[in-house]
Amino acid sequence: MKKTLALCLSVLLLVAGVSALFAGAGPGEKKEPVMGIAMINLDHPFFANMMAAGALASQDYGIKLIWKSAEGSLEKQIAIIENFIQQKVDVIMIDPIDKKAIAPAVIKVHEAGIPVITAGNFVDTPYNVNTLYNDYEDFKTLTTMAGYYLNKKGNVVCLVGGPGNFVSDERQRGFEDGIKQFPNIKVLSLQPSDWDPVKGMKVMENWLTAYPEIDAFLCVSDGVTLGALEPIRASGRAADIKIFTYDGDIQSQQLIQKGEIVADLLTGSARVGYWNVAVGAMLARGVKVPQKVYLPTHFVMNPDTAQLLKDRGMDLSKVDWVKPENGMKIFYRAGEELGPGKLKY
Repeated sequence: MKKTLALCLSVLLLVAGVSALFAGAGPGEKKEPVMGIAMINLDHPFFANMMAAGALASQDYGIKLIWKSAEGSLEKQIAIIENFIQQKVDVIMIDPIDKKAIAPAVIKVHEAGIPVITAGNFVDTPYNVNTLYNDYEDFKTLTTMAGYYLNKKGNVVCLVGGPGNFVSDERQRGFEDGIKQFPNIKVLSLQPSDWDPVKGMKVMENWLTAYPEIDAFLCVSDGVTLGALEPIRASGRAADIKIFTYDGDIQSQQLIQKGEIVADLLTGSARVGYWNVAVGAMLARGVKVPQKVYLPTHFVMNPDTAQLLKDRGMDLSKVDWVKPENGMKIFYRAGEELGPGKLKY
């Protein structure tokens, strides 16, 4: 993981170069604003890449970052938030473990006069900016791709994150509604992974034992997908199980090029990290931001996959898809798309 983090940061710095500081941070400003970030678990590769890109955004936008990991514990995440309040940071970003249980902490941040971002997981209070993805529609489209890829018949399994997490719930809802289009596709099992690659690996081991015929595997997170891929390879069934995943991380896009993964949805952990720091910097300097803002997303697949989907009847005219080599450029060049002056809220 350390090697991946170092590589990601070095490439980000190489391709983006040195950017100007955010326009609101002039020479006369007394101090650099501070952003406290309470993450679910920084051990996940997605979050490690967020940190790497966030470091670049902090330079571009002139803001100091304090990253803290809740290690999957709601109680610890609340304690981290309370500590940030005591430190009087200028803005707080929360990657909420539970969208309802975290709401009182969000209100407490607001009462302390600190702007607050809830990242990816919608928290329904009037006081926070929600940085979101189009999870329902995107995962429904990904599921539709899987259905057409299988020629509308077969057996599938799906790994989600965890109940109560907005991102997981929305992606699961997209899967369930998408698969309804295909009455001849059977869902053998849908289980939570808690966003944990090790748990994803163990669930897949059980599935491979229980189900002799799995035609496709869908997953809400690349990190979990990569964990589940290990027993698939070890079982000798990698050629038979078609994989559809979500996040657009570099390793997954490389596996698309090699044919081990069929399609991915690119939010891009680097883009997510950069974007959230950018929004945080804007809030810290008093810029008004809508309560819901959405990150642009792209599907990633090889051209022959796109042609097969078209041949089997799927309309891709409204699907924003890119080849993996282009997806990897988008992943790394967050500053070009989301840098100072580019976000208009």
